[in-house]
Amino acid sequence: MILSVDDGKINQVLNNLIGNAIKYSYPESKITIRVFKEDAQVVTQVIDEGQGIPEKEIEGLFNPFKRASVQPTSGETSHGLGLAIVKKIIEGHNGRVGVTSKSGKGSVFYFTLPIG
Repeated sequence: MILSVDDGKINQVLNNLIGNAIKYSYPESKITIRVFKEDAQVVTQVIDEGQGIPEKEIEGLFNPFKRASVQPTSGETSHGLGLAIVKKIIEGHNGRVGVTSKSGKGSVFYFTLPIG
């Protein structure tokens, strides 16, 4: 399996997604990172047990300066650019990015990258 990626940019994506999972999760909750092959792509998931995101707010999350109503659990700040940057990097690698979430139950942020 061969992935052709810019290591620094994919590291930035992972740092952002994991950082957000930490920022919006409660102390002592678990964050899981899963990486697996599905069809002709590699899928990476960052799974948290945090607050979750209201369904009506999910659609615009990857737009610049768009933030959900959910607040960081330790008072951290957010500028609303991180997920827009993640989307730009992943789409620049011919991948896609998304999220599934349930308010009060946590979120799964994921991205796919084509193999080959």
